[in-house]
Amino acid sequence: MRTEATSRLAKLLREVADAHHDAFIATGGEDPEWPLWYAARVMPHLAGTEFLPSVPADSLPWLTVEQMAEADRLAIEEFGITLLQMMEHAGSALAELVMRVAPEGRVTVLAGGGNNGGGGLCAARHLVARGRDVEIVLASDHLGEATRHHLATLAAMGIMPSEHPTGDVAVDALVGYGLTGALHGVAADLASWTNGRTSVSLDFPSGFGFEGAVRPAATLTLALPKESLRGLSPLYLADLGLPAALWERMGLDPGTPFVEGRLVRVEP
Repeated sequence: MRTEATSRLAKLLREVADAHHDAFIATGGEDPEWPLWYAARVMPHLAGTEFLPSVPADSLPWLTVEQMAEADRLAIEEFGITLLQMMEHAGSALAELVMRVAPEGRVTVLAGGGNNGGGGLCAARHLVARGRDVEIVLASDHLGEATRHHLATLAAMGIMPSEHPTGDVAVDALVGYGLTGALHGVAADLASWTNGRTSVSLDFPSGFGFEGAVRPAATLTLALPKESLRGLSPLYLADLGLPAALWERMGLDPGTPFVEGRLVRVEP
C-alpha cells in the first residue's frame, strides 16, 4: 500500500541510488561496499523526523485546557497513573525528539517550576543517558513536588543548575499549556536567549502568541493536541500511556494514534 511515508522513503532511495551510480561512474567502476555506502546516507534521514509516523490533525480530538486538566485528574484519581509516571513518558519522548531535531550540540534545558519544568528535567536525564552534554537552568526557585523530584535525581548524577544558559540547543520547558500571556522576568529573559538557537518546546511554546515567545523548531504536545496549538507546525504528539477507557469517560474517541510508535507527527 502506497502511503506518504513509503513515498518519502522511495524518493530517498532513488536519490541515494542515483548518487551511488554517479560515484560508481566517477571512480571508473571502483564500487565501495555498497550496503555501507547506502547505510551511511540513509541512516541520518531515518534518525531525524522525516520518517516518524504521522496522524492527520482532523483525526484527533483537540483538547481545551479544562479537558486536559480533567484527563490528568482522571488518570491520577481513577486509573492510578501517577504524575511521575506521565512525566517520565513526557521526558523520555521529549529527549527522543531533541535527538531527532538536533542530534549535535550542547543542550540547555530551561525549566520552570511547574510540571512542564519537571518534564524538561526528566528529559535532561534521558539526554545525558544518550551521551549528550546537558546543562539545566531554572526560571524559578518555587518548584512543585514532581519538579523537585527530578531535580534531586539530576543532583545525584552531579548535574546542578547553571546560572546562565550556554548551549547550542534549547529545550523550552518554562511554562505549560495552562498558562498563556506574555512572559515576564527570568522566563522572558530565557525565552529571549533561545533566539538564534534550535529550540524544542514541551507541550506549548512558552509565551506563544505574544511578543517575546519562544519560536521552536519543533513542539511536542502530550496525550492529545491542545486547541491553542491549532495551526502550529511542526507539531509532534507523545504517548503518555493514558488508556482508551479514560477518553471514553470524557466522551472522546482519539482512535489509536500511537499504533506505529509512541512519537508521531501531527499532519495539518
